[in-house]
Amino acid sequence: MKRRLLVLFAETPIHAGGSESTGVVDLPIQREAATGLPVVWGQSLKGALRDAARDAGWDLAEEEKPVFGSRPPGQPDDDGDADEGSGEGRLVKGEVTFGDAQLLLFPAPTLTNTYAWVTSGQLVSRLTRKIALVAPDVDAPEPLPPPGSEAYVTSGWTDDQVVGPYVLGVQSREAIEHLGAGLARLCCPTGEVFAYTRTKLAKDVLYVADDVLSELASSGTDVVPRVQLDYGSKTVTNLFYSEQLPAETVLAALLAGPTAALDQLTGLLDGKPLQLGGDETIGKGLFWCRVHDAGSLRDALSRDGQTEREAG
Repeated sequence: MKRRLLVLFAETPIHAGGSESTGVVDLPIQREAATGLPVVWGQSLKGALRDAARDAGWDLAEEEKPVFGSRPPGQPDDDGDADEGSGEGRLVKGEVTFGDAQLLLFPAPTLTNTYAWVTSGQLVSRLTRKIALVAPDVDAPEPLPPPGSEAYVTSGWTDDQVVGPYVLGVQSREAIEHLGAGLARLCCPTGEVFAYTRTKLAKDVLYVADDVLSELASSGTDVVPRVQLDYGSKTVTNLFYSEQLPAETVLAALLAGPTAALDQLTGLLDGKPLQLGGDETIGKGLFWCRVHDAGSLRDALSRDGQTEREAG
């Protein structure tokens, strides 16, 4: 079994709905039970990728079914017959496993450069473990010593900084220069469309303590009031609040399966948009995708600056 690293870069706010309301938020996003950090569960990711495959014209029998498995019981196949899960051999297990998409970078408002991407030792450690599963020989980023009440930054950041609700002292670290440059290549699709974002991400990464990151990811999501109107009178019949991951959030997940199936998914996703989650009709739920194998991880995380893949 081979593995690939899937990186999702939010173009718009994302609403991948959680299981129950919390406080005043009627429709919260998915979060990890232990850490409270935002996540997109593997089953939600798989469903979005299956829809993307269908939209791309994948043939059910030859492409979609081997990769994703049979459609859920009760859903019609291409011939119009519903598979009721009768146990008669019609259900097929998919070849690819889809991991949870866990948080890697969270955008936070700052007084310098408007906003920055925030990460922490916990998130970098998770990325390092994922990379080790895809390509054990790649020189992956390593967590730094806990920064306490400060933030580790690139050389362009000085003095105390306002980051969301926090005022943090900063320490310029060479390791953050390398981390930012590597993450910029890892997360952003290649080509001129992402040239500005790659440059900004490389210099605007802040490495903070895990508890600071947790609070930013808790209080920094978009909570949007929504209303339902009576069609005839145009009066409000229902008011509810929906939580969304902000645009510019970056998540990472593992895909595992046979090389041929992973190659199909790479062709479907790498450098392309993906629709995921709710509120699609009001412009939410759009990600940009990167899919990395061992070779592209080695290129992205090298310390040689611009690579041939990035230039392409």
